Amino acid sequence: MLVRNSPVSPRRPVNSTPETSAEAPSAAVAAQTRPAPQDTFTGATSALQRTAKVGAAPAGNHGTLMREYLTGARPPPADFEQVMGYKPYAIQTKHGQRMQDPHGDASAPGKIGPDKEFDPAAKTHDYGYDLLRYYAKKGTPLAPEARKAADALFREDLFHYANDQKGLGSRLKFRAWAQIYATAVELNSRVQNHGPP
Repeated sequence: MLVRNSPVSPRRPVNSTPETSAEAPSAAVAAQTRPAPQDTFTGATSALQRTAKVGAAPAGNHGTLMREYLTGARPPPADFEQVMGYKPYAIQTKHGQRMQDPHGDASAPGKIGPDKEFDPAAKTHDYGYDLLRYYAKKGTPLAPEARKAADALFREDLFHYANDQKGLGSRLKFRAWAQIYATAVELNSRVQNHGPP
């Protein structure tokens, strides 16, 4: 849940207005009361303020942070496009919004399995891995929970696709492939100690 700060200056007495306060506000305090610019991604001011400081990874649970990025609950870091060379875009699925890497794809060795069908899940997963690379480039890599969260959402999305199929045979076939793809990704993450790929 987002908590937005009140624009009222903390130096002003509770029951006073700028006209009645005995203390004239300083330039710094006056600047704090100006409305913040709107974020073009969400229309909110707090998201822009959160992403304006791009030098360090945000504090808190990096698994939750990754899921917020991948579902569009949090906009990309302010300089992500400049650093990584592309702008992620949003798609709406039956199971919620997902952010996508326009250049991503399901990179199964030899293109075996339903790589085209799993492309939407892969494009979101690729964006997650690019977020790991982005924060590593900035010198503040995300905790292992971030990569685990990206892999978990990938697994979830693969199984959503499989379970959405109409016939039992199709559901079983895509569930088997979902298990193969998700397990391969998770094993690779373990080999890389859940760090940036």
